[in-house]
Amino acid sequence: MTLWEIKSKQSALVDGLDPTLLPAVVQRLSEMGFAAGQSIQCIRRSPMKGPLVLQLGDCVYSLEQSIADRINISVN
Repeated sequence: MTLWEIKSKQSALVDGLDPTLLPAVVQRLSEMGFAAGQSIQCIRRSPMKGPLVLQLGDCVYSLEQSIADRINISVN
């Protein structure tokens, strides 16, 4: 399952990042805390395929579909 498929208010664990992502994107996501085993919660799904609003630790991020669709998760 990918992060793009998460439901609003649902929690999950990050399984890993798509290996075909650009190295700069992988590095930035890693800096943000997107690492295997990290807990993440979907705060809100924007309408019309807008960005996801996610909480990762104490931080809140928004990710567009092209990135969220390439982060693999396991639902808790």
